[in-house]
Amino acid sequence: MKKPSENWKRIRRAALERAQRTAIDPLSPLYNIYSGVCALYLAGFIHFRFLNFSNEVDSLTAFLIVVVAIAGALVPVLTGSVLTLHFASRQLERLTSGEDC
Repeated sequence: MKKPSENWKRIRRAALERAQRTAIDPLSPLYNIYSGVCALYLAGFIHFRFLNFSNEVDSLTAFLIVVVAIAGALVPVLTGSVLTLHFASRQLERLTSGEDC
């Protein structure tokens, strides 16, 4: 079996780098969004579990409940998205580095 030509290696590397720039790099802020949502959910959980001792519900408490509930609903969705992005990024990095030639 022949070894791949240098031209083919350059074209392959260019295609993989373009895939990295067009598919992975624009989604990298998803990591920061995921961290923020998890922090918000955790802070809300701690607040309502351990710090909120009043029985009355005012508008601020209602707003916080809605925000924490939305963050709680987003955590599983974003977890799947971030994991998929991470593994796709790792695979492209591995292919670009030439381990799979």
